[in-house]
Amino acid sequence: MIELAAFLLIILETYVFFTFVVPLGPIPHTLTDYTTLALLKMFLILVLGALWFVVLDGLTKLYVRTRVRNAPRPSS
Repeated sequence: MIELAAFLLIILETYVFFTFVVPLGPIPHTLTDYTTLALLKMFLILVLGALWFVVLDGLTKLYVRTRVRNAPRPSS
């Protein structure tokens, strides 16, 4: 399940990257506008990376919780 989610995240984030981040408009010819656009793109890339880790960390924690809950208990 986690591998499937990782694969789907790769597909989704690649689509978002090439659809929204790359073509954010023409390259500006002033230093201020160019820097602003570059920082915006970097921020969007960091958000996509953070989304990746948050989703996979959540799925991993969910998996571990279900395995610990269903683990056999030692009898005393």
